[in-house]
Amino acid sequence: MSQRVLLLFPQLNNLVFFGVYEPLVMEIFSAIAKEEGCEVELVDLRLDPHGCKRLARRGYIPDLIGLTTHGFPEVPIVNRMARTCKKLWPTSALVIGGGQATLTPELFDRQYIDLIVRGPGERVWRDLCRTGVTACATSAECRTIEDPEPPRLYSYPLPDRQITAKYRKHYKTNIPHHTGRPWGRGGRTGFTLLTQGCPFRCSFCVIWPANLGLYRKRPIPEIVAELQSMEESYIYLGDDNTFADAKYAGELADAIRDAGIKKEISSYCRADHICKHPDLMQKWYDIGLRYLVIGIEAVSTEKLKQFNKKTDQEQNVQSLRTLRKIGIFAIPHILISPDMTVKDFDDVYRFIEENEFEYPVTVPLTPLPGTADYNTYKAQGRIITDNLAFYTFMYMVLRPAHMSLREFDSQYDRLIFRTWSWSRFLRGKCGKLKLLGFMKWWVLVRVLVLKLR
Repeated sequence: MSQRVLLLFPQLNNLVFFGVYEPLVMEIFSAIAKEEGCEVELVDLRLDPHGCKRLARRGYIPDLIGLTTHGFPEVPIVNRMARTCKKLWPTSALVIGGGQATLTPELFDRQYIDLIVRGPGERVWRDLCRTGVTACATSAECRTIEDPEPPRLYSYPLPDRQITAKYRKHYKTNIPHHTGRPWGRGGRTGFTLLTQGCPFRCSFCVIWPANLGLYRKRPIPEIVAELQSMEESYIYLGDDNTFADAKYAGELADAIRDAGIKKEISSYCRADHICKHPDLMQKWYDIGLRYLVIGIEAVSTEKLKQFNKKTDQEQNVQSLRTLRKIGIFAIPHILISPDMTVKDFDDVYRFIEENEFEYPVTVPLTPLPGTADYNTYKAQGRIITDNLAFYTFMYMVLRPAHMSLREFDSQYDRLIFRTWSWSRFLRGKCGKLKLLGFMKWWVLVRVLVLKLR
C-alpha cells in the first residue's frame, strides 16, 4: 500500500523584499516520493497558512510528513508547525531536515518530531518513502540521522512542479528589469540549483557548515533538461557559489547555448572569480545572465581579511568594472560589522555612490550558530540577545565596538536612507534604475526601518 506523504514549506520570519521563490526542495522530494509510489500533497505555508487545517477538515491523514527548515530565526516557526501537525495527526510520522536541522538539531522540539535528518537528504528521503517511519511514543525516541556517504554528485529527478501549480502565480521576483518592467510574465520567476554548498570557509558564513562542508555539482544533462521544462522566462539560480568551478560553469554554459534555451538569469558569484574569469562571465551573459549577486562584504582589504574572505578590495573594484563592461547588473552584498565607525559607514555609502549600484544590499553581520564568528563573539560576550526573532539579518545582535547600540542603529538607518535617497537618484547615482523601480524601493526601505525600530 502506498504511503500518503505531506510536504510542508514553512513561513519565513522576515520581511520579503526580493520575492517569493518556489519551494524547490519540496518539489524535488515530491518527485522522489512519487517515484517510490507515494501519494503526495504539498502546502506552501508562506502562501497558504491554514492549508494543514483545511486538509484535516477534509479527513486527510498523512502517513509521513516532511517539514524543511530555512534558517535560525525560523526555528520557532518550525517547532510551532510540528506541534500543529501532531495535534492534527497524532499518529503521523514527522520528519524534518534542511540547513538548520543540520546545524542545530538540539533546538528542535523532539516531543513532536520523530526523525531529524542532517546534511544531504535526497537518498535518506528515498529510503523513508520506501520503508516508512514509525511515529515515536516519547521525545526520547526521536532520532537524528544522516547519509553516511553522500554522493559526490548532486543529482535528483526532475522537480515535480505540478505539485506547486496552485501556487505558481505567486512565485515571482520583486526586482524589476532596469527599464522599470518586472521580469517575466507579471514578475513570474523560476528557481533552481546547479550546485549545493560552497568550497570556501568564510568565518561569517553558515552555508558550508549547513552542508557538512560539501560542495556538490549537478550533472549538466539534468540541468539542461530542467531548464527546458521550466515555463518561466526568468530563472534565479539559487546556488551559494555558482561559478566556483570555472571549467564546469563553462561547460554548462555551452550546453545551455547548444540546447537553444532562452532564459534571463540571475545568480551569485564571488568577486575574485569574476576577476579570474571575465571570459566566463561574458559567456554566461551571452546565454542570458543579467543580474549577479556579489559578496562584496566589506570596502577595505583589512576587513575582508577579518572575514577570511580570501579576496581584497582591488578585486571588488575590478569585478564590478568587469560586469559593467559586459552588461551584467551587480547586486552587491555588504556586511555592516559591529566594529564600524561613523567614517566606515560613510565609506560604505561612498562606495555605493561611486559604483552607481541599482540594488545595493547592506545587512548587519549576524553570526549564526555553526559559524566561526558565532563561536568567537559568544566567547567574547558580545552577543546581546539570544532571541531568534532578531537573527533575520536586519538587526544588530552584537555589541558595537565604538558606539552605543542606539547610535549604531542610527548610523545604519542613515546609511539606508542615503542609499535610497532622491538625492542619489536625481544625481544619476542609481545606475540604470528607472523611476518606478526607485520609488518602489524608496517606500520599501522606509517600511523596513519603521518595522525594525
